[in-house]
Amino acid sequence: VAREIPASAERIWEAWCDPGVLARWWGPAGFTSTVRELDVRAGGRLVIVMHGPDGTDYPNTYVFDSVEPLRQLVYTNLGSAEFGLASFQSTVDLEPAAGSTLVRMTAQYASLEEARKHLDVFHAREGAEQLLERLETEATKGR
Repeated sequence: VAREIPASAERIWEAWCDPGVLARWWGPAGFTSTVRELDVRAGGRLVIVMHGPDGTDYPNTYVFDSVEPLRQLVYTNLGSAEFGLASFQSTVDLEPAAGSTLVRMTAQYASLEEARKHLDVFHAREGAEQLLERLETEATKGR
């Protein structure tokens, strides 16, 4: 998914690197999040719990595989035995333009079956679109 956000790459990067800010926009609409650990560097981790509107907690652990400040984040979600999900890798690219930044998110799954599970059962595309919408709201505050 991709979204052009009317904010600088610096503002978007700050939203990724500040645990208090990240907690406000991470996850689909209606979710809240608690950041337990955030270390945005290659080999660093994001440990976050997404709290669903129905009260279900979704703990997630991500390992940052590659970090290029203001340009790209590549991270692996370690998966969830509880929810039957295998690990997968995501890439977030920031492409600055005049007065905005194109944010593009892609994911690679271990199999077509895993991709379908994420897309059909967990609504990953819709969740990612909502996540980027929430990121935009956060990155454009106070402008």
